[in-house]
Amino acid sequence: MRLRTALAALVLATVSAAAAPVSDESYLHPGQLVTVDGSRRLNLSCMGRGSPTVLFDSGRGDGALVWRLVQGEVAKLTRACVYDRAGIGFSDPRQGESDAKAIVADLHALLMAAKIRTPILYVGHSIAGLYGLLLQATYPRDLAGAVLIDPSFANQLDSMSAAGIAAGAPQALADAMLAGFHAEARRMKECAALPAPLPGDCAKSDSRLPPALDALNQAQRSRPSYLLTHASEYESFLPSKEHENADQKELEAAAANFGDKPLIVLTRGTSWNFPGITPEQNAAVDQAWKAGHDRLAALSTHGSNTVVPGSGHYIHYDQPQAVIDAVKQAVMEIRGH
Repeated sequence: MRLRTALAALVLATVSAAAAPVSDESYLHPGQLVTVDGSRRLNLSCMGRGSPTVLFDSGRGDGALVWRLVQGEVAKLTRACVYDRAGIGFSDPRQGESDAKAIVADLHALLMAAKIRTPILYVGHSIAGLYGLLLQATYPRDLAGAVLIDPSFANQLDSMSAAGIAAGAPQALADAMLAGFHAEARRMKECAALPAPLPGDCAKSDSRLPPALDALNQAQRSRPSYLLTHASEYESFLPSKEHENADQKELEAAAANFGDKPLIVLTRGTSWNFPGITPEQNAAVDQAWKAGHDRLAALSTHGSNTVVPGSGHYIHYDQPQAVIDAVKQAVMEIRGH
């Protein structure tokens, strides 16, 4: 474990912003529309050749285009694929909730239907960290390893709230923040019922994208099916004051363990800076976030967690070379396994 951590630190010491984006044209149109579950189609776009195949899975509500700074560089080493979850990007929506169990079932079905050679290297951002764990627990033969980018983890909100409260933050503030998250999910459902054009809070612009991709992104995010999917992903992740969330229950039932598979976790280097609490309380919340990632890394005997300086939650935007280097390291470990 210490050796793997040292190797990761050595690789990430060379982090730069040198990663070149894939052509916008690659993301303005669907790639291969793969049929799963009867007639429903999921968008899959692959480039490069080699094994293992790397599959990138985006954060909550995000589509494949968020990987534009990373996919092309990884494709120089091996086959690199991005996909849109059901209801997002160019993929058809599903019937029913978009909880972790349903999303992992889609992932497995996609690998089989697209005839992607398994095991793959799974790269997941944010909420996709949960999906990677459940994929390993449910279909362990699908995965050769994982790279998790500032991932969500079991009991995340409870752990972070408890850390802030222990450092003196008011319980009322934690309750208000959770209520605000639930209100955001409800607003997505309200937006889905509104006529076009939608208000700005329904389909937000992403200034990190070039204009053509941002226009596509906003158009896709304005669809009622997208808004309902996004709300479902959020609600499945959020606990209430009385009940744990659906994703958490599914993870607890599965009990993921990566054995000796490579498992690289990257953690944001900048503070969350939640409003209404002191710097010391924010530091306690940050430490709870990192501790959750340490626990994830410990699910493998070949696990590591590395903090990436100068990065926020979207490390693949802020420090794309860090993600590229981590993926390359995991690919080489898998090839030498």
